[in-house]
Amino acid sequence: MKVILGIVGSPRKGRLTDQLVTRALEGVESTGVETKKLYLIDYKVPFYTEEARCPEELSRLCGEADALVIGAPVYYGDINGLTKDFMDTVRIPNANGKYALGISIAGGTGKGLCLAVQSIYSFFYHRQIRGVDPSPVSRFNFQEALDGLYVSGQRLAKLSKEKRPFEDLWDRIEHYEKLDYLNYTFLDEILLLAGHLIKISGGKDLQKAKEEYELAKSLIQQGKRTEAVKHAVRAYDTLYY
Repeated sequence: MKVILGIVGSPRKGRLTDQLVTRALEGVESTGVETKKLYLIDYKVPFYTEEARCPEELSRLCGEADALVIGAPVYYGDINGLTKDFMDTVRIPNANGKYALGISIAGGTGKGLCLAVQSIYSFFYHRQIRGVDPSPVSRFNFQEALDGLYVSGQRLAKLSKEKRPFEDLWDRIEHYEKLDYLNYTFLDEILLLAGHLIKISGGKDLQKAKEEYELAKSLIQQGKRTEAVKHAVRAYDTLYY
């Protein structure tokens, strides 16, 4: 029986990270594949040292799973320490080619959602895990993300039916170069957040934000990224609440 493991990196059960991981697992279950969910807060995950080892049960469950879903909250612009400690100390001997889905969730301003998801996929890359569908989430696109993760869960279940080990470093880099969000800079991230806000906002300032947003996109397409920054920030600041 195939099993896909969901890992909740947030110390708060039932909150946003938990809901997002759960939704992805619901997508998995809709295909008939079994799931299991665990919370890192329930384990004594050590700080990294050369001798540190993740609890054996965590490493065993990750090794037994046919695919992984890892969700982490954003603290100060990156994934939280609990999730990072897990990634630093877990042992997955059969990681090469195992499929995985990563989710970051940034409340508040939303800033850091892209850097955080990049950290998760950097872990996948270095462990030779075959990451798919990077999912950076803010509180502004949360409902949309829930729908998307259900579909991503279905896709993950189908992909996990056949493990695809990487042949070499070339193969691995080529795979990761094709994934969304992994090359996003601070500029790309703030423009992404402005786009989230535009989708859910209304009122007299919406048109102004749209104009700044489109101008920023146009400048980026022209290679004028530095000039685009102020317009992307204005689009975000106009609607941020």
